[in-house]
Amino acid sequence: MIDFSFEPRADDPFWSPAQRPEHPYRPEHPELTGADFSLSYFRADVRLVVHGVDLGLRTPGLPVVDFALMLEYARRELESRSDIAVETSVSGHVFSLSRGAEAVTLTTNYAPDVVELTWAELWQLTERAKAEAFRLITTAHPELRAHTWLRETVGAPSAA
Repeated sequence: MIDFSFEPRADDPFWSPAQRPEHPYRPEHPELTGADFSLSYFRADVRLVVHGVDLGLRTPGLPVVDFALMLEYARRELESRSDIAVETSVSGHVFSLSRGAEAVTLTTNYAPDVVELTWAELWQLTERAKAEAFRLITTAHPELRAHTWLRETVGAPSAA
């Protein structure tokens, strides 16, 4: 069983509906970009327990989009490679994944445990992370449902 959720950081003002969802230092182009979503805003701690092993991240917070896209990239690459290491853009946490005949092995650079999950579980975790990132952001700021990059990159389910 996999227990996963994002816990939005109270110290990130972008979770507040009162905060305008735009980049405050680019008045000439205030709309949030993919880099803004991936590197700067909508930070959360990650609750991730895989078959009883806690791989959660409680840091200064990871942008939820960064974490979701990191997982998606790893899953896509594992379709054609036997192993991959991916790193969160902001905090430098590394997830190493190896694909075996029946399972995917996951290790991290911050927890000593090794976990195994099925390919279907990895797929579901990736889709859930993307959906949850989109849901949390657009719940705080419903107007971002129309944000093209966010909707197309994070909000749309991947082709199976």
